[in-house]
Amino acid sequence: MRKLLFCILFLLSGCMPQKTTEQTLTVVASFYPIYILAKNITDGVENVSLKNMAQPQTGCLHDYQLTTKDRKALERADLLLVNGAGMESFLEGVKRQYQNLPIVDTSVGIELLPSQKHHHHDHDHEEENNGHIWLFSENALKQAENICAALSEKDSAHAQQYQQNLDLFRQQIQDFQKQQKKRKQKVVVFHEGFDYIAKEYGFTISEEILVEEEQTPSAKELAEIIDHAKQQNVTLFFTAEDEGKKYAELLAKEVGAKVYVLNPITSGEMEKEAYFKAMQQNRMVIQEAMENEHS
Repeated sequence: MRKLLFCILFLLSGCMPQKTTEQTLTVVASFYPIYILAKNITDGVENVSLKNMAQPQTGCLHDYQLTTKDRKALERADLLLVNGAGMESFLEGVKRQYQNLPIVDTSVGIELLPSQKHHHHDHDHEEENNGHIWLFSENALKQAENICAALSEKDSAHAQQYQQNLDLFRQQIQDFQKQQKKRKQKVVVFHEGFDYIAKEYGFTISEEILVEEEQTPSAKELAEIIDHAKQQNVTLFFTAEDEGKKYAELLAKEVGAKVYVLNPITSGEMEKEAYFKAMQQNRMVIQEAMENEHS
């Protein structure tokens, strides 16, 4: 009787559908803007674990050092998504240490603007690229396309879902671009990333002041900026919520200019909508600035 019962259970179990467990694809984004773009492409796709390596408060990655937590994340990663364009200073070390880790450079195919980082200082430097490419919407779309292509190749079972998410992101980019108005005004900026915002909206950067921890503007430079701004009657200053803001406010008093804060999108909410929220907010700030100048 026992033998008969065992045989029946065995046969029944053979007829029952067996659950298959898909292996989780672990994707690591180098920092916040890449994480948000990847989140748009992976939205709703099962068995994909997306992690942000450098925490949002890190800002840009010019001098970022990998932590023990970062190294553990990279050891478990199936794919590393990076901004590229020189943004990740630690990338060569990662390539040497994790030789089997596929790295996706999302800047491939994007026309880079030159860096202004050293142009106001009396030192000779090799020409560098401005890596804040995500602040120009057409570039962000290209980055999303590169992410989609890499994920589809790595995880072909979900390629259609990645493509559908990309199509939605593309439509959102196009809707955003339809709201644009080109602006002709001259402005002074206090963040290198705003070169790409200027490209988006068409305004001209008259002067650019870049403030870094180990390199701040000299008194001579500041005096020259004040003179140039007065001569050209530039009354719009764009800054981020960082060290550059205090210089913007200081110079604005001397020039009679007004300071407006833009978002470089290096930190914020960890939701896929965060990119468009920030871009829309910047658009509204720029519109207000330009309209106030003529009022």
